[in-house]
Amino acid sequence: MKLPNGSEMWGKFVYREIVAPEKIVLVNSFSDANGGVTRHPMSPTWPLEMLATTTFAEVDEKTALTIRWEPLNATEEERKTFDAGRGGMTQGWTGTLDQLDAYVKKR
Repeated sequence: MKLPNGSEMWGKFVYREIVAPEKIVLVNSFSDANGGVTRHPMSPTWPLEMLATTTFAEVDEKTALTIRWEPLNATEEERKTFDAGRGGMTQGWTGTLDQLDAYVKKR
């Protein structure tokens, strides 16, 4: 991800399970450009790994998307940092999914 100031942030996904078209489970981490796991560049107590479970379900001929995201192998301090950041994560996911919705509607 390129930031407005030109710097870059990298992420790493390690897929654990894919059940098409119902579920994707993966471990998400910040990383360097070579895929090495790193700390969050702005939060030294952010968990190194997060478990993300995304499910898809048909509801009234539309797709309901549910994302469950939780710290993995985290210390108590890392869990607290993660929980304190939930509002920002919700805002980030909402913005991303709004962009996806706008893209799909154009297609």
